[in-house]
Amino acid sequence: MFKKIQITFFLSLFIFLFILTLKFYFSEKNIKFTNKSRNFYELELYNLKVPLLKNDTDDIITFNNDVENFKKKTKKRFWEKLISGKDE
Repeated sequence: MFKKIQITFFLSLFIFLFILTLKFYFSEKNIKFTNKSRNFYELELYNLKVPLLKNDTDDIITFNNDVENFKKKTKKRFWEKLISGKDE
């Protein structure tokens, strides 16, 4: 009996809080406040004078062909020579 009352209480509390959250989230006051805030930050972003930095990332990454080097170093096995048909 106590378990059913407890479950009912928690379920009703959850539903109540969920409804309150939705009511606040979709209220006109919250929507207006959100739009004002977005507009303010958008205007602030355009008013900033951020200096542009010179690009110094050219030729930083060097390409290593490790797969081809590994293939050259591996020892050829007998059956690989039969399949390739080449005399090596």
